[in-house]
Amino acid sequence: MVRPGFASRLSVALRGMVPLVLTLCLVLLTVVPYHVPGLAVVTPSLALMAVFYWSIYRPDLLPAAGAFLVGLTQDALGGGPLGLMALVLVLVHGVVVSQRRVFVGKSFFVAWWGFAIVAGGAFTLSWLLASIWSGALMPGGPVLFQGLLTVILYPCFGRLFGRVQQRALSGV
Repeated sequence: MVRPGFASRLSVALRGMVPLVLTLCLVLLTVVPYHVPGLAVVTPSLALMAVFYWSIYRPDLLPAAGAFLVGLTQDALGGGPLGLMALVLVLVHGVVVSQRRVFVGKSFFVAWWGFAIVAGGAFTLSWLLASIWSGALMPGGPVLFQGLLTVILYPCFGRLFGRVQQRALSGV
């Protein structure tokens, strides 16, 4: 039996890191200051989209520890309560992985509907935990708008993730 060479093993390992690296890049994209008043409050959660997608289609390449790292990175760079997004993304990962059979092999609309439900729960939980953390009820309007924008934009990013999965992850 022929063992794959070092370059082949390295290639597989690097391609296996694509979901995590891509998700971390999306976190960076969301925390970059664009100098548009009010934009930071309603920026869609690209990390949530990515964790949802990869938890359905390649949970082996973005495990719960990866979701935790992504959330912790977002918390640290975004200035939110440290651990809030880490907790939310790990919970999203766990819920989605436990329900993968509902999504795998179904139409995109089933996944989108599922994402809308999961995102609603994730945004509600993060709003509730942030309110508890601050000791005051946080305004719900920006969270609602951010959640709606995230759900509306999911098809664009779902398509991007699908292409990445097809091209970069075939054979991994």
